[in-house]
Amino acid sequence: MARLVGIEDIRGAFPGGHFPGHHPVAPSLSSAAAETPAADGVDRISALPDGLLRDIVSRLPVRDAARTAALAPRWRGLWRAAPLVLRDADLRTPNGERAHLEAAVGRILADHPGPFRNVNLSHCTSWGRELGDWARHLAVKGVQDLVFLDNPPLPRHPDDILQCASFHRLPADILRCASLRRLFLATCTFPDTSGAPRGADVFPHLKEFSMLSASMSEHDLEHMLACSPELETLALILSRMTKRIHLRSQSLKCMLLWKGLVEELAVVDAPHLERLVLWRAVGDHQRMVLKIDGAPELRVLGRLDPRLHQLQIGNTIINAQTKASSRCSVPSVKILALELNFGVSKNVNMLTSFLRCFPNVEKLHIMSARDGEGTDGHHAKFWQEVDAIKCVKSHVNKIIIHEFQGEQSELGFVKFISKRARKLQTLVLVLSKETFASACVVDKVKCQLRELTTGSWAGKDCKVLLAGPKPDNTWSFTKASDLSVKDPFW
Repeated sequence: MARLVGIEDIRGAFPGGHFPGHHPVAPSLSSAAAETPAADGVDRISALPDGLLRDIVSRLPVRDAARTAALAPRWRGLWRAAPLVLRDADLRTPNGERAHLEAAVGRILADHPGPFRNVNLSHCTSWGRELGDWARHLAVKGVQDLVFLDNPPLPRHPDDILQCASFHRLPADILRCASLRRLFLATCTFPDTSGAPRGADVFPHLKEFSMLSASMSEHDLEHMLACSPELETLALILSRMTKRIHLRSQSLKCMLLWKGLVEELAVVDAPHLERLVLWRAVGDHQRMVLKIDGAPELRVLGRLDPRLHQLQIGNTIINAQTKASSRCSVPSVKILALELNFGVSKNVNMLTSFLRCFPNVEKLHIMSARDGEGTDGHHAKFWQEVDAIKCVKSHVNKIIIHEFQGEQSELGFVKFISKRARKLQTLVLVLSKETFASACVVDKVKCQLRELTTGSWAGKDCKVLLAGPKPDNTWSFTKASDLSVKDPFW
């Protein structure tokens, strides 16, 4: 018999023990001062070693860092000797004149000898001769982290971003920034690489490359991947990319593709790819073909949606009639996230086919979708007759159903899991906001689950947790791309 844990018992599920919107309170200035010993007038900071002082200066806003030269003779050359950290937001004036801001950025890039540790240009963009000068300074002076955003404000809705007018193309000198470790580009077009020399590493030390609402051709992406031998993370977010992406990289570990115009993503040769995170919204104009062939270390995959993704493994196109076979399986995947409408037969049929393609899944996320698509039953007979699914029978130990509403179509799947999942230790049902807001509906769901948990379960010690709504992490780029976070979907 499974054990049902009520909503009130799992409040500690939120990170750090805090509920959304709660933030620890920092001590006030007065309380901090009360704990600080009285000053004796001795300048101990200036006595610190040069290396430590340079590190302190490099962590200050650029305007304050430059002003430290006026503190004392000891500080006079420290700013120029420290690695530059430049955020153009720190240089903005109350009247917000862009010309003044661009002039200040240009002076700093020209005057500081480098190296440039971090340069964030997200509030000023000059598309004249100045931008070419900036790019040359960035290349020559060894920029490591670069954020570049063309200044028009981003539209509020993702679909509007994809319909933006053509973007300005970045100067080719960006390709000479061989010291780059992280590169983030937004609302611009990647430089044309058609004239770049073949075989040379463009970004020999680049670890992370992200594009937000930006444009890049198929040729430029393939060239960039081939010339970045240490690239580990690739994120293409709301970007107007080529229609086809053929992923070939000997170093890539994580890829994010969120709501772009890509029609086909083929993982051709990515021997170290561990994580592939996809997100599209119902209502997108067409389905995307996802081909998985050369990804022997792929461990985390999602969110696959049969309404939006056509899955192909090797040479096999996965459909509702696909049977379990080594030719159409990805045994390395341990965490799988899916999205579907449990009330639609073709969605439910594809759910079982998808599960058969990933025989060793241990943790399964399912987003129970509500998209206005008409339901056609709760499919109790289907779940009673479905053939055995290896991952459900022998490997899955945790299942999380998001946006759970307690509908019969969802409960039919829960009953199926209760009878088939022998290794299941935890079933988490995360209530939708609408369900959670109604005490009557919550009580009804609790009654349904109590009835279910009184029967025998294949997983003898399984716990059933009924959880309140969780924050939507769909747009958490940091979490999705952080490989130290084992499960980006939870």
